[in-house]
Amino acid sequence: MENFKVFLDVSDEGIKQSLKEMVEKDYVLATDDKDCEIYLTDVHTNKSQNAVNMLIANVVKIPDFKGLSDIDGFNHYVVYNENDFLVERVNQALTRQFAIKKGLKSTDSSQIMGVRALIQMDGIASDAGNGIQLPIIKTYDVRSSKERNKLAEEMEKFFEMLEPLIGQQSPTFAQYAVEIQEELLMNAIWDANPKHEKQPRTIPVDLDDNEKVILEWGFNGKDLAISVRDNFGRLNPQIMSKYVKFIFKTGTQESHQLNDRDVSAGLGMYMILQRANILSVFISKGKVTDVGVVICLSKKKRAKNQAPKVLDIFHVDK
Repeated sequence: MENFKVFLDVSDEGIKQSLKEMVEKDYVLATDDKDCEIYLTDVHTNKSQNAVNMLIANVVKIPDFKGLSDIDGFNHYVVYNENDFLVERVNQALTRQFAIKKGLKSTDSSQIMGVRALIQMDGIASDAGNGIQLPIIKTYDVRSSKERNKLAEEMEKFFEMLEPLIGQQSPTFAQYAVEIQEELLMNAIWDANPKHEKQPRTIPVDLDDNEKVILEWGFNGKDLAISVRDNFGRLNPQIMSKYVKFIFKTGTQESHQLNDRDVSAGLGMYMILQRANILSVFISKGKVTDVGVVICLSKKKRAKNQAPKVLDIFHVDK
């Protein structure tokens, strides 16, 4: 990414060198924190006045982040639990920031939103056998809440189609994918839409053309990505910031209090993150909200104990 300068301010020696090598390979490693596009740090009290501030935080170190106000001022948060997984996700986050820097009008929005923004799709075109070509991307325009059952059935069939590529899988993965998709679709159809947000979810709704929800699935041979996008951008960045602060305040998963009224808007996303490896929230206020998840189907990425996880929250106009 020519001339895209990233300043690295990382105190954790366990990740510093790997991040440095990644930045040097794909971007420009800045030597001046006043001359960079991205200020990438794991020090929550350090920020740039000139660049996009990206905070990376290991979930086990979150209790060290004292004072909720200390994490204000960050445009992009990446919370993770596994070092190797972090480098890959930060690279993906930087790619999205680079696309934003180029300008929304002049760049392909698929680099910023949708499944291509979540997992690596470029350079993997191949014949996987059984008549299946990789990568696989499926897109649906959802115009009615009544389509959800059919889409759940299609997801189950999608997993059956993938079985020859990924081997015999526990039905749990398909179940998780269906549950995640259902939660994201309900949020986009009802909560995001000012016309329907106060209606009971038991009452079906039909959407006008400008209200349609875009659902995408993507598979690259290893990872399954699901993206749900609405055209309202009403997932208030302040609400998401409260959710981030909730995570920073409580520290470990065991200490999360799911009935905390201040973060009720984020509870569904917390539940999703328990099922997925990545939860990504892209917010452009008043324009679009794109919520995506990644489920790692490759056995290589399944940790011995807890699966690698990342929470990636991205405000483009904060």
